[in-house]
Amino acid sequence: MPGPEISRPAVPGSPVAWTLHGPRRCTGTWTGSARRPCPAASQVPADGADSQCPACAAADRGRQIARDAALGDDGREYLLYLAWFGTGLVKIGLTAADRGRDRLLEQAAIAFTPLAAGPYTPIRQAERLASAAGLAAERISSRAKLTAWWHLPPAAERAAQLTAARDRVAGQVTWPGRVQLLPCAVTDQAADFGLEQNPPGGYTEVTGFSDPATLAGQILLTAGYHLLLQTASGPLLADMRHTAGRVIRPAATSAQPDGLSLTFRAPPREHDDRQSSLF
Repeated sequence: MPGPEISRPAVPGSPVAWTLHGPRRCTGTWTGSARRPCPAASQVPADGADSQCPACAAADRGRQIARDAALGDDGREYLLYLAWFGTGLVKIGLTAADRGRDRLLEQAAIAFTPLAAGPYTPIRQAERLASAAGLAAERISSRAKLTAWWHLPPAAERAAQLTAARDRVAGQVTWPGRVQLLPCAVTDQAADFGLEQNPPGGYTEVTGFSDPATLAGQILLTAGYHLLLQTASGPLLADMRHTAGRVIRPAATSAQPDGLSLTFRAPPREHDDRQSSLF
């Protein structure tokens, strides 16, 4: 059975030295305040970003919402938001109000503003209306988000782009009943991720793990599920969703990355801001 869950902030500048062991097991479900272990401690595929077995995935409220499979209101207040990931990359989404900005941090939103508040059903309806009108995407790929990190305009320009997008949505959507439109209030999260400046040049991306594997380095930035580490061989990018479900133990502070499948990524020369390319 998995051991106790331990959390610690992944702060830019802090060291990472972990040894990852299999087999990879289901991470269970998150109740909103605690993690409920998988009753069967099911084994899940060694590769991929999904660390839940089918039964736990089906029972997870967050995934029900993501799959548009949630049935009706649940008594919680929800917020509709606009998130900015780069020039031309604006996403509309919803989150439970009591989660604060956790959902926006998880998605690596560089900036965001609330749009409206209300019960789940009308908020979801408003999200669909804005998306169907072509005013904002419901999904933006991880690759598009990563590419945009190298082309972030100044904070004032980010806020101006997001404010303009918010005004278009607010002015063109017919808001369902029980939805309260909220004023624009841009929050910029670049500093939370360590993205005040563009990342370094080319980097190596982790595309697979052996058993065991070692992930080690100094955190350059952390955005959403991604860690960019400085190592003796240069910057190393890891999507931490691929480590979930593995047993993680401390490695020696002098440890170097090992047992990893790697792909070199050159920094993008140009930023493609055409939202249509994301679908």
